[in-house]
Amino acid sequence: MPRFRFNPAFLLMSIAGREPCCSVCEADRRTSMADARTAICLAAGVEMDDIDPASGYDRSHRAYLRARASWIDLIRQHGANEFYSLADLVEARARWAAWRPEFAAGDDWAAEAFAEHRQFITALGGPCPRDSCVVHYPVSVGPQPEPGGLGDRAPDRTAAGAAAFLRGATVLATTT
Repeated sequence: MPRFRFNPAFLLMSIAGREPCCSVCEADRRTSMADARTAICLAAGVEMDDIDPASGYDRSHRAYLRARASWIDLIRQHGANEFYSLADLVEARARWAAWRPEFAAGDDWAAEAFAEHRQFITALGGPCPRDSCVVHYPVSVGPQPEPGGLGDRAPDRTAAGAAAFLRGATVLATTT
């Protein structure tokens, strides 16, 4: 008879998949999730000081470097689009800056990701296949806003707009 091997990930998925019946049950479920994540982190060798006690997530330098490398690799292969990948990268870096400012201080994920993407596309020997890539196509490439459409609320698809977006500014295109 085969023996069952305990897998902590299955426990985590089991807890995460439960439907809460009330707010107390939901709080209990979230606490159980944090406890399970903490146990998994400890089993993986993460120091207790590097585990967020409220969520159970790994906030170690190793986790920071893994998250950073993952985002840079995503942008390296697929380019950056201000509608989702670039916004998500900026948000992920901002979260790490809030959690562990000593890791994120002076570390520009986007600049390194853009340089990696340029090298990747150059090595492929062709143009960037993503026409919404702000790394290779910083000027407007899509259809322009129609009258009665987004108008002044359209995102600025220029190099200045992409740079402002990285700084956290909301830049809107001016239409005439």
